[in-house]
Amino acid sequence: MKTINLEIPITSITEGEKAILEQVAIQLYQQKIFTFGQVRRLLNISVWELQQLLGKNQIERHYNEEDLAEDILSIQAGEMI
Repeated sequence: MKTINLEIPITSITEGEKAILEQVAIQLYQQKIFTFGQVRRLLNISVWELQQLLGKNQIERHYNEEDLAEDILSIQAGEMI
């Protein structure tokens, strides 16, 4: 069985569930386990909000053609982007 190691800062724990979920999501993204679109859906945030979150946490973006295709489908389906 494969495992994933995540490090959740104590400050995130004291900030509440949203902060913990953000940390889990961005670490899964950073480890290339989740795509940009998957993180957006998990956190229920827009592209721009995710860009800000990644920047705030100094996470390198790996946005590729698959992510773009997901976003195009989301736009066509009328989802928040």
